[in-house]
Order: sequence, then C-alpha cells, then structure tokens
Amino acid sequence: MEEENKEVAEGEEDNKGGSEDITPKEEIKVEISPEEKIKELEDKLLRTVAEMDNMRKRSDKERSEAYKIGASIFIKDMLPIIDNLQRALTSFVDDEGLDTKSFVDGTNAILRDFESLLDKTGVKTINPEGEKFDPNFHEAMFEIPSDDHEAGVILQVIEQGYVLENRLLRAAKVGVSTKKDEEKPN
Repeated sequence: MEEENKEVAEGEEDNKGGSEDITPKEEIKVEISPEEKIKELEDKLLRTVAEMDNMRKRSDKERSEAYKIGASIFIKDMLPIIDNLQRALTSFVDDEGLDTKSFVDGTNAILRDFESLLDKTGVKTINPEGEKFDPNFHEAMFEIPSDDHEAGVILQVIEQGYVLENRLLRAAKVGVSTKKDEEKPN
C-alpha cells in the first residue's frame, strides 16, 4: 500500500506543472495564393515608388529653399556696396565743381567693399600676370610678341578670373607672350 501511495504522490508531482492533455500551440500556416502574393508585392512596389517620388520632391524643395536663403544673404551683404555706389554717383553729379579725386577715392572704396564681399564668400581672384598660361584658368584673347619673355607667359590681364571652392566661375582673359620670330604673318 505504501508503494501505491508513493506512485500516486510521484504522479501528482509530475502533474503539478500542468495537465498532460494541453498541447503546445501549433503555428497556423495560411497558404497565400500566387494572385494574393502578386497583389501584395504590387502594393509594396507602388508604395515604394510613391515614397521615392515624395523624397525627390522634398529634396528639390529643400535645395531650392537653401539656394534662396544663400542668395538672400549674399544680396543683403551687397546692399551697402550699392548704397556707396549711389552716394558716389550723387556726389559726382551734385557738386558744381567736379572733384574727380573724391569720386575716384569713393569708387576705390566701393571696389574694396566688393573685393571684401567676394573674399567673405570664399571667391578667390585669378590675377595671373607674369605666370605661365594655363587653359584651365585663363582665356587667351591675343598674343604679344616679345623677346624678353618665353612663349606662353601672361603679359597682360584684360579681366581677372574668379574661383569658388576650386570651381572656376570665370576664366581670366589675358594677353600671352610669343617669341617675335614665331610671329605669324596676317
């Protein structure tokens, strides 16, 4: 009898964790038909395309806004220079006695303001007089025959060039030396 009680007691201990009749949940697998899978993939594709289009539009709008902000900052910095130019012209016209020295001084001050603004925005000036001609940064406007310089040296700068962040804004327009004996007949 004691053995039977032991077996019953052991059986009760085994069942303390739960009933043996309860089975673990089985995963329910749902078969998706090929048509439904195609519809699902088409929907994902359309959503992805729409998302990419929205991202492109948002990027274009942000780029446009950044350009407008940059342009407005540059123009705001230009306004004092324009004011100085207008004052110089007014003083030149209003004075009965033409004082060309004050006009030239005023114009030089405006030029310094322009150069300061260009420097502030990162624009570098190309003034290559005396340098070797480089077609990447210089535009030859004419040749100057010379025995004093080797061929290809810039002897005259017609218009300075400008570079922003290693990007050429405008090539310097220059006159380049040639040897007198290399001069070509017209």
